[in-house]
Amino acid sequence: MPRKFLKKLMPDRHALHARLHGAWYMRPFQALLHDPALWHINRRGSCGALALGLFICCLPVPGHMLLAVLGALFWRFNLPIAVVSVWANNPLTFGPIYYLGYKIGTLILQLSPHPFPAHMSFHWILAEFRHIWEPLWLGSVLLGMVFAFAGYAALRFTWYVSIRGRWLRRRHARARKSDS
Repeated sequence: MPRKFLKKLMPDRHALHARLHGAWYMRPFQALLHDPALWHINRRGSCGALALGLFICCLPVPGHMLLAVLGALFWRFNLPIAVVSVWANNPLTFGPIYYLGYKIGTLILQLSPHPFPAHMSFHWILAEFRHIWEPLWLGSVLLGMVFAFAGYAALRFTWYVSIRGRWLRRRHARARKSDS
């Protein structure tokens, strides 16, 4: 079930290649993008790509999609799943994710949290950044590890249940066929 479901959602590899072929920003990656492991849906590549994307989405840095592409190329995970999974952190969820990461970091470092003003300004962020960056990074990395593990385990378990269900259906079908 996960494989069939993910295949429906995946873009066609050849259509995507035709659209991106010759683009100046794709030239350094042309040889890498022909690697079938980046496009194949299997348990290792899909679960790893989901974990990679969920980890990266928690980091307070710009360029999540670029980091996901580079990570998928390096570890040869499924590229589209890695890129799509970073969108777990979107304009609706980035505030709570980073705030939770900050709170986790202050708890671990045993710091008192800095009060956030009702109306944050760019000047306030620049002035207070030196106080909040350490707990924010630590908490975000730990939260990313938790998200990555949870996503990896959930997809791996779903994959296992799907395969086990297919085995049982086949076994029952064979038993009915042999009884007939």
